[in-house]
Amino acid sequence: MKRNNNPKNLAQNRIDYIVFHNTDAANDILFDYGFEKIDNQQHLSQAVKELVKNKGRKVIKDLLEIHPDKAAILQVNTVENSKCAACGKNAVVHTERSRSTKAENYCKSCVHSNYAGSGDEDSFLDQFNSYDDKALEKYYQDIVKRSNEDLEDKNLAQEVQMVWNELRKRKESKPESKPEVTEDKPNGIHITKDEMLLFGVVFIAGVLVGASIKFDLKNGK
Repeated sequence: MKRNNNPKNLAQNRIDYIVFHNTDAANDILFDYGFEKIDNQQHLSQAVKELVKNKGRKVIKDLLEIHPDKAAILQVNTVENSKCAACGKNAVVHTERSRSTKAENYCKSCVHSNYAGSGDEDSFLDQFNSYDDKALEKYYQDIVKRSNEDLEDKNLAQEVQMVWNELRKRKESKPESKPEVTEDKPNGIHITKDEMLLFGVVFIAGVLVGASIKFDLKNGK
């Protein structure tokens, strides 16, 4: 049976739907990742799917930017922005979870993404590769506070646990610092070089004085 490539019949496959409705923009995405542009829509769609498989979330976000129904989707699903735990700005976009997609929770300012549920663990934790220990500790404290304020949010509770595990792994991977050992010095009198010279001079002077007195006594003086 011949496949019908009419875009109207591709609604069940989101990538096909985007590619067939916005072919030029999809080709631009492919080109930006170092691949040649493809004229055939079907081949282009397959190439984009492979790109998504290899590159993951970043390509999906690129595709969402060129979605033909983007404006309508955002108008219906976007909830009011909230504060980002990573950069502190009120730039986090929350989109409602539908039957076919996961909720998106990402910051428009620093592009940090919140944990989106099962299957998103690796992508979520990869974001912290550029964080030093101090920055990760601050992020952890912020999400603990948010989690305590919203105990019903199971994803946020899991996020807290994952970040804590990441902090613990970092601490365990660092070598333990050994306390500085001070060398015990033997008790007693310690004479410096200058003191030795002074004692030497005094000793010699004493010898000369003693010799002079002995000489005087011998001569009857």
